[in-house]
Amino acid sequence: MNRATPLLIVALALLAGEAAAQTKVQVADVVAAPMRRTLQLPGTVVAPQASLLTMRVAGSVEALLVEAGDRVEAGQPLVRLDDTLAKLEQERLRHGVEEADLTFRDAQRLAREAEALLGSQTVPPSKYRTQVAQAAIGEAKVRQLRASAAAQRTELERHTLTAPVAGAVTQRLVERGQWVAADTAVLRLVPMDPLRVDVEVPERYYGTIAPGAAVTVVPNTEGGRALPAAVGRIVPSGDTVSRTFRLHIPVANPDWALMPGLSVQAHIALDGVAGESVLQVPEDAVEHRIDGTVRVWAIRTVPDKGTVAQPETVRLGRRSGTLVEITAPSLRAGDRVIVRGAEGLDPGEPVTPEASTPAG
Repeated sequence: MNRATPLLIVALALLAGEAAAQTKVQVADVVAAPMRRTLQLPGTVVAPQASLLTMRVAGSVEALLVEAGDRVEAGQPLVRLDDTLAKLEQERLRHGVEEADLTFRDAQRLAREAEALLGSQTVPPSKYRTQVAQAAIGEAKVRQLRASAAAQRTELERHTLTAPVAGAVTQRLVERGQWVAADTAVLRLVPMDPLRVDVEVPERYYGTIAPGAAVTVVPNTEGGRALPAAVGRIVPSGDTVSRTFRLHIPVANPDWALMPGLSVQAHIALDGVAGESVLQVPEDAVEHRIDGTVRVWAIRTVPDKGTVAQPETVRLGRRSGTLVEITAPSLRAGDRVIVRGAEGLDPGEPVTPEASTPAG
């Protein structure tokens, strides 16, 4: 074996290790677009409705199938009452229907036989009419018992409480073995999708915000991601103390990124857009330094080093939603900037960009 071969292998291994050790960063594109006028205000997430679920029949709680905090789907069983007596009554009615049906069929047979003998004068017309009446009474009895059996099936089903909608159980109000009367509240269920953000807006903006105006909702939580929304309703009754009016902003929440009571920042689009296209980056890409300067970390390709992170000083302008206007001669639309993972980087340090994220 050539003596240089082991050295080559070691060198390749070192290079591979160095490449594997490169810092992974999340990036977003620099975009050029008109900057929409926005208003940033605090808001609160609320549930449009919260239901106290009640039992529709009385009984002893046999099973509690959920706990506070559980996520449930529509139709999912939540609470079950002891249904022993209801099942026995259902069985009794089932046999009653069978017996009444046999009696009715026999009455029908006798009525047919009487009808066949009418012409021979063997059976008087009055007896025939009596047999027909007995058959009709038998049929009515069958219908009556079948209706009772159907009502009992409903009664039996009501011994199990199911979720009317998907949501979260926020409170359990009964215990196993407890006797509950009809219409007793047993659980509190809060639908989680959609939720609503309520925002108090200064009165001077009344007339500049319309239903349907675009809104970006940003939770005040670590790592909270921006959610798109739109103004749903404008509550016209102003608060004479704070001089504000209220917006109701529905927010789709399929993955439960929000919860009732959470505080958020609402970036509300005002009337129109302002002027020509400007460079914009996500606020997460902006780094404020101790000396008062502001910079972003741009992704560059350098010969012999590959993909590296390079700091670029910028000046900030207006904000719109989660985007901020920047002025930077060294940046162009389509460049990529780091939004996660820039902490501790050195200028020119090789990095591995993750899949690019849209900058809005």
